[in-house]
Amino acid sequence: MDTALPIGRLLPSVTAPPRFFSILLRLLKIHNIERTLRTRNAGHYPDDYLPEVAFIGRSNVGKSSLINSLLSRKKLAATSRTPGKTRAIDWFRIDRGDAANCFFVDLPGYGFANVPKKIREEAWARLIDTYLGSDRPLVLALQLLDMRRNGPTELDEQMIAWLRDTRVPHAFVLTKADKLKQSKKSLAKKKFETTLKNDEDHPLISYSAVTGEGKRELWSLINQRIAQASRQSTARPPGESLETV
Repeated sequence: MDTALPIGRLLPSVTAPPRFFSILLRLLKIHNIERTLRTRNAGHYPDDYLPEVAFIGRSNVGKSSLINSLLSRKKLAATSRTPGKTRAIDWFRIDRGDAANCFFVDLPGYGFANVPKKIREEAWARLIDTYLGSDRPLVLALQLLDMRRNGPTELDEQMIAWLRDTRVPHAFVLTKADKLKQSKKSLAKKKFETTLKNDEDHPLISYSAVTGEGKRELWSLINQRIAQASRQSTARPPGESLETV
């Protein structure tokens, strides 16, 4: 049975990127990918302080498949047929050249029914709440939602409300888009749009790890937020821009 998400730390506000960042929405070539850290210990983070993109969602929503798809890897992020099996935070370092380097942070899923309540509420909360309440350079939290469902679940809504209340920079990704026919897909997306009331600062992207639908759009959003963070921390040399692969 779903229970309330025990989260509640506040994060600083992150200003949405201005429109001129649209010229930077290009996909950078990835030079190297490695899993830098896997931890079940709250407060244990990588030594490097790079822009971070976090992936949040219910167990079995397709987080690992989405990460593997984005990075064009088959088994980088572990997938499991048993919801709730992965109860650790994974940091994947993405090296793309200078200021474009970043971490993908795979957070453990919530709402797993086959895990004891104490672990479900305490262990998960300790990991997630400590991370989201830390001073890590989180530039974007991607809230994943199963497109096949009739809108967000109760736990999804609690997580989304918390992201909004604390002004965590976030966007929504509808996973498993390939599981629906085009006609049903359009209706499902409209349903989520109506429920989420998202805007241009918190876009909604349909994604399929099977067909690659939404991959370019999602990378563009990620690049935009990383570019913003990089420009805030250090000035780019004159004339330097992001290059398309």
